[in-house]
Amino acid sequence: MNQPSGAGDPSSNPANQPNPVNKPAPVNKLAPAKPQQAAGIPGANTPAAPNPASVMAAAPSPSPPAPLSGRRVVAAGLVSGSIGLALSFFLRAVVANTPVRVTSLTLLWSTVLLSCIGFGAGMALEAVRQLSENNPDPAYRRGRRGER
Repeated sequence: MNQPSGAGDPSSNPANQPNPVNKPAPVNKLAPAKPQQAAGIPGANTPAAPNPASVMAAAPSPSPPAPLSGRRVVAAGLVSGSIGLALSFFLRAVVANTPVRVTSLTLLWSTVLLSCIGFGAGMALEAVRQLSENNPDPAYRRGRRGER
């Protein structure tokens, strides 16, 4: 029994050790399979078409668009909300000078409703304006003027 030390130990055998260089590549099940070259037959495989994902990855990516300015969105909401509030006070004055009797609770909720609608509309308009301004697609900026 003149075996060198560790000869019977499977962990000492370099073939049993995980080798990161010889590790098989992970298989992408979504990518199309590459054709295998037949052993000893020249020209047996055809060149594969380039993978669209790798072609797109090689293309330079455009710079990311500027983020939305929340302060401008809220400021536009406050301006349009105050316009809605002014409109509700105008309508309250019109109703006060007519023979129609409207409860004060109804007038209060109409004031709140018009102010909230103005606030939401102003925020939505400013957010859409900023999104369309920062869109990198020239076809989006061109719009559809004149097409009907």
